[in-house]
Amino acid sequence: MLKVIDNKQQFEAFISPIEGGSKSAKFVHFCAPWTASCAQLDDLLLELQKEHGQNTFEVAKVDAESLPELSMEQKVSAVPTVIIFKNGNVAGRVEGFHPAELKDWAVKCSFDAISQNGSGPLPPVESDASSEAVCEDLNSRLKRLINSARLTLFMKGSPDAPRCGFSRQIVELLRDRNVDFWTFDILEDEQVRQGLKDYSDWPTYPQVYLDGELLGGLDVIREELGEQTFVDKLPKKQ
Repeated sequence: MLKVIDNKQQFEAFISPIEGGSKSAKFVHFCAPWTASCAQLDDLLLELQKEHGQNTFEVAKVDAESLPELSMEQKVSAVPTVIIFKNGNVAGRVEGFHPAELKDWAVKCSFDAISQNGSGPLPPVESDASSEAVCEDLNSRLKRLINSARLTLFMKGSPDAPRCGFSRQIVELLRDRNVDFWTFDILEDEQVRQGLKDYSDWPTYPQVYLDGELLGGLDVIREELGEQTFVDKLPKKQ
């Protein structure tokens, strides 16, 4: 069950970083008991926390109508709204019921937690056995990323701020067809950027995956989108 925040003091205590303690991200769900999507989102947050680990991020909920001043202060205009806090500051928000966006934030916070715990660059391996273990660990991370949504795009930058022309073009192609997709910025994680090339035997970016399988890059996707049968298989935004 999500932690319930009943007043502003509890809210401020929840989002505040703990001196010398946990620096995990905080997900605060502003909800209303009469909205079915809020209950579904509660379950999703708990599921994501369980999947990525209790230390990755903490979750709590606020009845937006019971605390109207806090809701206005946090610029909550509709429910459900999830606000993500890092070190006491707003890092992002998801307005409405958008599981793919929440999964995106969960993955990002997961990698942040790994970095904070000192994983950083991997030390030199001392044996073939340890090398295989490192490779297996990276492959499990890549598999989890690839399966974060039905359609996953590994790109340079974000959909709203692409950092290369190929990434910008592929985002435009997908958006023009109302495709629901999740993205990962490979410029933010060199280990993923290099590891995915070997994992999928595909040397360039962007890379698009559907239902866990590599489709290809820009040229392949542009060609496939010319076939209506292919377009019909893609997940669509509601």
